[in-house]
Formats: sequence, structure tokens, C-alpha cells
Amino acid sequence: MKPSNLKYPKSHRGGRLNPGIKYDSIKYGDVALVANQPAIIKASHLSSIGLTIKRAIKKEGNLYFRTFPHTPVTKKPLEVRMGKGKGSVNHYISKLQKGSIILEIKTLNITKALSALNVVKSKLPLSSTIIKR
Repeated sequence: MKPSNLKYPKSHRGGRLNPGIKYDSIKYGDVALVANQPAIIKASHLSSIGLTIKRAIKKEGNLYFRTFPHTPVTKKPLEVRMGKGKGSVNHYISKLQKGSIILEIKTLNITKALSALNVVKSKLPLSSTIIKR
């Protein structure tokens, strides 16, 4: 997952993550995964949890991501001296606030969706909870 085009391909890191609570409500699905703390998620994390949920629910439901990794992170190669400009883009991240919804699942078989979300919770680098509509 990465954005198709950006106005500026490299960006600044930005300030701290906002620790304030962002209360979202479920819009598209029946079950959702909510972040309990402000955190940064890589695009690789989002794609891996998408694959695990798709394997679990198969064609019985739909998956809706509510976050997208828009922010590029740059890194210079190993053993390169200081200076000579900013490094190339290494990966993309998504910044989450406390209480923001990561993804939603719309399905008739809610037990499969809940079991898939329990597996996904262990793959994420933050604490999260599962909510129902």
C-alpha cells in the first residue's frame, strides 16, 4: 500500500502524535478494530492484516480500511557519510490517534470476523479493541 502520487514525495516527520481522543463511529461494517493509544502503523502492517482477514472471512464479507499510509519515511543507506541531501523513501506510515478506527468488516458471519480480528490484534504494534455496531 502506498499513495499513487503525492505533491511532495518527501515530507517532514511532524510533531508528536495527538494524545486526544478521536471518537469515530462505525460507518460501513458491522465489526471494527479501534486503536487504544496514539501510534504509527507501517503500510506493511496494514497489508498483512488485510491478507489475514481476507483469508479468514473469504468471500462472505467485505473489508473496509479507514486508515491509509500517506506519510513517506526516508532513510539513507548504510555506511553513508552525513550530508549530500535527504535519503530516498523507504516506507509509508499512517499516524493514528487514540480511539480512531483502523478497519471495519461487513459480514453475515460475525463469529468468523471476531476470530479474525483477534488474530489481527496480535500483529499490530499497538493495543486495540474490537467494537460491534
